Amino acid sequence: MGLSIALSQTVDPMLETQIKDGDIIFIKTDKANSLLPNGNSKFNYAGVIFLEDEVPMVYYATEPLKKINIDEFKKMSLGGDFIIKRLIEQEVLTKDVIDRMRGWAKAKLGVHYDNKIKLNNDELYNAEFVWKIYKSCLGLPLSEPKEIKEYKIEDANAKEFLIDAFGEKVFEEKIVAIGDLYRSTFLEDKPK
Repeated sequence: MGLSIALSQTVDPMLETQIKDGDIIFIKTDKANSLLPNGNSKFNYAGVIFLEDEVPMVYYATEPLKKINIDEFKKMSLGGDFIIKRLIEQEVLTKDVIDRMRGWAKAKLGVHYDNKIKLNNDELYNAEFVWKIYKSCLGLPLSEPKEIKEYKIEDANAKEFLIDAFGEKVFEEKIVAIGDLYRSTFLEDKPK
């Protein structure tokens, strides 16, 4: 595979040859919304990878939703720790499906971060973006949404903030969490 990478977009050649469209990258960052439960995972942030001119680009929900090359995304990870997961049934990711997923992600560029943590609005929080791209383009929910009260919220300040900002009913709001995506039975670790 030939590489046509701009100087500002250097990519580890070994990593690039193993990445596929639709792969999901998980990292641990201090930039993630720490108020949301992460579903008991060491990772708290994720993005979906698409190859653009042979460069792996990561689409991810932040303020606003954007894309950056994979090396820049990995630099956001504390200690550089990351893992890439891949849909087990790769045969369903046909060219048409990947084109639909890529188009869906591109259409979301610039969308505001969902501070209301709702699955049924136009804004997107990080795990929701990853979940919705698979749900919208493949009809595949990588995990089942759960009410916030089903998660353990260890940070008392986070719990208090959620109550102050949204009221007690916020705990009945269904969300998807990074940990649930990470442990999805539809995904496997990317082969080394």
